[in-house]
Amino acid sequence: MLEFSILAILATCIAGMIQVATSKRENLPVWERENGKKEIEKWLKGFSAKLKRTSTRTQKCRLILAVERMQFKNDHYASLWNHVQFGEENGEIFWKKKSLQKIKINEFKKQLLKSNAALKNLVIGNSEIKEEKGEWNIPVELKTKIISEGGEALVFSEKFGIFETVVRVQIFDPFLFTDDFGLDLLTWKINFEKDYEKAVNKEKSGKENQMPKHKNIIKNFVNIELFHKKDVKKEDCIGWITIMEKADEDLRTVLKKEKIGIEKRKKIAEGILVGIVHLQNIGIWHCDRKLENILLMDGIPKIIDFGLIRDRIGRSGYYEMGYARKGSKFRNNCALSAATPGFANQAQFTFGNGYEADNLYYFLFCDWKSSWNLLYKPIDENERKEIDKIVQVLKLF
Repeated sequence: MLEFSILAILATCIAGMIQVATSKRENLPVWERENGKKEIEKWLKGFSAKLKRTSTRTQKCRLILAVERMQFKNDHYASLWNHVQFGEENGEIFWKKKSLQKIKINEFKKQLLKSNAALKNLVIGNSEIKEEKGEWNIPVELKTKIISEGGEALVFSEKFGIFETVVRVQIFDPFLFTDDFGLDLLTWKINFEKDYEKAVNKEKSGKENQMPKHKNIIKNFVNIELFHKKDVKKEDCIGWITIMEKADEDLRTVLKKEKIGIEKRKKIAEGILVGIVHLQNIGIWHCDRKLENILLMDGIPKIIDFGLIRDRIGRSGYYEMGYARKGSKFRNNCALSAATPGFANQAQFTFGNGYEADNLYYFLFCDWKSSWNLLYKPIDENERKEIDKIVQVLKLF
C-alpha cells in the first residue's frame, strides 16, 4: 500500500509539473515560443486564405512597380528614370531616351513577361501606371476586426492567446490576394523581433541583423515577407504581414477630443521628437509624420507606418522586420512622389528642399480648430490685399 501511495504522489507531482510547464509555455507570446514559427505559419495559412481583393491595374502596372522596387547602381536614378524596356535576360531604364542602366530581369519579372509576351521589347513609361480602384473583399469574421482599411493596406486587431496585437497587411504587388495571385503562387519568410539586435548608428556597428527598438517606435513582433513561389532566392518582396503592438488610440483622436492638458501635450511632443531623432540616428527618415501615425500606449507616443520612409543605411534587418522598403526609391526623397498634404516636405512633391513640415506640433500646442485655421484655411482676394498692404507698411521700417 505504501508503494502505491508513493507512486500516486509521484504521478501527481509529474502531472503538476507538466501542467505548470504547459501553463508557462502558453503564457509566453507565440513569437517567443520554441515552436513559434510553426504556430505562426499555421495561423498565417488560415488568415491569408481569408484575404481577397480586386485590382484595376494591369501586368504593365505590375512591371513598373517591380522596377520601382529595384536597387539601382545610383539611387538618383529612382527619381530620373521615365521609361523601361525588357529584353530576354535584361532590361534597361532610360531618362529622356538616354540609357541610365541595364537591369536584371529577376524571376518575378520573368513571370510577368511570360503572362503577357506583348510587353517584351516594348518601351514602357513609368507614367503609364493606372490608378488603383480595386477593393478588399473581406469575410464577415474579419470585418469586425478591421481598424483601418486602404487600397493597399489593411489593419486588423488580432488576439494570440492572451496577447492583444495588431496585424497590418501591406500590398506591394497589386495582384496579391486577387484571383490571379492566390495562395498557390505564394511563399513567405517569417522574421521574429527576438532574432534582431537593437539598431545603433552605423559608425558604431555595421551589423545587418539590427532593427529599431525604442520606446517611442512601435514594436513589430513578427514580420512576414511575401514572395512569388518562383522567386526561390526571395529577391523581390511583394508584401508584408506584420504583427505588432496594440495601442490605446491615435494622436488625432486624442487631440480632437481636447481633453488633455498642456503638460501631457509637452510629454507627447518630447516623445515624438525623441523617436524621430532616434530613427534619424539609425538612418531612417520618416516621411509621413501625420497625427494618425502617432499612437499612444499609456500616454507614451509610438511612431508607426513605415511605408513612406527614406532609408540612409540599407540594413537587411530594417527590410525584414517591416521598418523600411527595399529599392533606390526609398533611398531618395525625390523619388517617393507620395505624401500626406500638409505633413510632407517639398522633396516629396518636387525637386528641392525648400521647406520641411512638422505640422503635427501645431496641433499639440493649439486648440483643434485653431490649428486647422492657422495651417490650411484659404484666404480670399480681399484678405490677400489686406495682407499685402500690411507687408508693404512693414517694409518701411
